[in-house]
Amino acid sequence: MTKVLVRRTVARTARAALCTAAVALVTAACSPTPGSDNSTATAGPISTAVPSDEKITLTLTDYEAGGTGDAIVTLIKNFQALHPNVTIERQYTAFADYGKNIKLVMSSDKAPDIAQVGQAHVMMGPLVKGKLIRPLDDYAAAYGWSDRFGPGLLDQLRFEDDARSFGSGKLYGASVAGNLVGVYYNRAKLKALGVEPEAIADLTAFTDTLAKAKAAGELPIQLGNLEAWPANHLLSDLIAQYDDLDAVRNWVYGKPGASLDRPGVKQAAATLQSWVSNGYVAPSANGTAYDDGVSKFIKGEGVFMVTGNWIQARIDQEMKGAAGFMLLPPAKAGAPARATGALTSPFAVSSKSKHPDVAAAFINYMISQEASPTLFKGGYLPALNGESSTAGAGTAQEGTLEGWRKVTQADGMALYMDWATPSMGDTLFSEVQKLLGGKQSADGLIKTVQDDWNTFTAK
Repeated sequence: MTKVLVRRTVARTARAALCTAAVALVTAACSPTPGSDNSTATAGPISTAVPSDEKITLTLTDYEAGGTGDAIVTLIKNFQALHPNVTIERQYTAFADYGKNIKLVMSSDKAPDIAQVGQAHVMMGPLVKGKLIRPLDDYAAAYGWSDRFGPGLLDQLRFEDDARSFGSGKLYGASVAGNLVGVYYNRAKLKALGVEPEAIADLTAFTDTLAKAKAAGELPIQLGNLEAWPANHLLSDLIAQYDDLDAVRNWVYGKPGASLDRPGVKQAAATLQSWVSNGYVAPSANGTAYDDGVSKFIKGEGVFMVTGNWIQARIDQEMKGAAGFMLLPPAKAGAPARATGALTSPFAVSSKSKHPDVAAAFINYMISQEASPTLFKGGYLPALNGESSTAGAGTAQEGTLEGWRKVTQADGMALYMDWATPSMGDTLFSEVQKLLGGKQSADGLIKTVQDDWNTFTAK
């Protein structure tokens, strides 16, 4: 699941062209009139200047909560301070309900000017198909967004005009940060096992540590999987290590001929199945809520926990340096860093907005170097080139930041498997849950998930 929630272009020097520039930058690109077909340009040239001679009110809808939500609120206040004539009204909706209603919200006569929309087919795809959000390529060119992000990070925010293929085509959003799946570890428990995190150089060493923990009477991997999505990160992170990364991403993007029926995927699924059968994964996982699993880890139940950086702030706050974070080790020591991860859910501009220039200007501010410290403080992983964020020594945040930099520098993002089709979340999560419960085999899981993919891509 993407909570929240980046491919191959040449990395260039970061260039933060802020919306506060004194002179408007006008391009030959055109922005659509409100409610028009978003695949064609029909209006006048765009501008990166924010008008100061009129009162402007924008609405923004998002699902960021906790520290990340606080960061968004701070950015809104800061932007309004830069532009006193602009008011941004935030409309928060809890994540559990957001995706179900976003198309209806964006279809209404009172659609927000800016909306957070998850990548791929669940949120962004239907909005592109319904022509409810506008392409942002003209603004991206005017502001120089491609210069700000590492190799390939913006590709996941692109959709073809048919709204069926993504990873290429027009740009429909911009993300403020990144998220990353990896391994939290209990420092004291690892030390008691005589294992240093740095010594776990490959998956063989990691599995050996799981066995050592089990033999010592410890729970090797804590997990709450009642909601079904958390365990898929165990599988996807293993696939990222064993499989060809281009093949993984081609499958997620729905490229013709892609398949999960590959040796690397089979090895990853078989490895997870062996961890389950050997008792390395919490036997109560399918009956334990995700948050409860995290609470158990915080209280000392479990040597490892595989999940994303979105829980890092809580880990650091409640464990006070007792936990660290590392990437799942590669299949072979020394291999490039690979991990499940992505940019956070992007922000898009409504095709109905009466002020698309100002909406784009606020998004541009959100992805600027100026905004980066606020986002990092709120728990986001900095996605911009040239960022210089630092984390406290010995914190889990130190590990998530280091892991993010390694993976992005290596262009090692495997993306989220549930992006592949509109129904893939339901299919994949259920199959992994069955595997954890001993009711599905590795081969059976792969076949069922691939059948879902084949059905969607054949339409």
